[in-house]
Amino acid sequence: MPVYPTASGPLEVLEWGDGPTLVLLLHAAAAGPGSLSGLAKALTGPGRRIVAPALHGYGGTLVAGADDPMAAHVTVARAVLERYPAERRVVIGHSMGGLVALLAAPPVDAMVVYEPIVLGLLRDDDPADLAARDWDRAIVAELERHIAAGEPEAGIRVFVEAWNEVLWGALPASVRARLIAAAPAMAREIRAGSSRPLALERIEAPLLILQGSASPAITARMTARLHAGVPGSRRVVLDGCGHMGPVQASAAMAAAIEAASVLGA
Repeated sequence: MPVYPTASGPLEVLEWGDGPTLVLLLHAAAAGPGSLSGLAKALTGPGRRIVAPALHGYGGTLVAGADDPMAAHVTVARAVLERYPAERRVVIGHSMGGLVALLAAPPVDAMVVYEPIVLGLLRDDDPADLAARDWDRAIVAELERHIAAGEPEAGIRVFVEAWNEVLWGALPASVRARLIAAAPAMAREIRAGSSRPLALERIEAPLLILQGSASPAITARMTARLHAGVPGSRRVVLDGCGHMGPVQASAAMAAAIEAASVLGA
């Protein structure tokens, strides 16, 4: 992947196509931009330039002096939008990448988020929200406990099997090794994102919210809260998709995006 110098530091980006429409893809935690290559190829078409940056700390991307991973990820997203001038700009974020898109709230023509991790929207007075939050907190606590004990594989296994609809042993050895190495950084990202407040009133672009029917219950709680909090937003449930839908069912996600006409003609 090419690495470009920017005012905030080096930026590594995957690119597909060219044209006046810019589509910015923001990846999930521990995933990297390559995880969205299937979606990028499914969305590639005449007049579209699709770019998927490595967020801060992934690949060759590094925001100088960053001590807050979520703020650094937002800096990366904004740097990409500044680097690629376009007539129409659309941001698509998956999971943590969806949260980054919402935090950045850039002046774009449309935003698409697939199950963004907007834990801050869950309500303390709703039993279903509280149960969902407790489920997530227990998983994160296990991840952090195992990392502190020098057992990152045990911790990341719990997290992956809960959130990613895949058995740990079914992953290729190279992927497992990468996830184990990334476990401490991923735990920091999760902590940074879990308490991040969202200023929903800053979201002015048309917003399409995508939800998988087979995803963990907490994701449906979060996307429902987001939909209720952003007037005019649309929420679409993709049948049979799980939390890793953009990776495992990229054609279905691309079809939903095309059906919503957010990319323009």
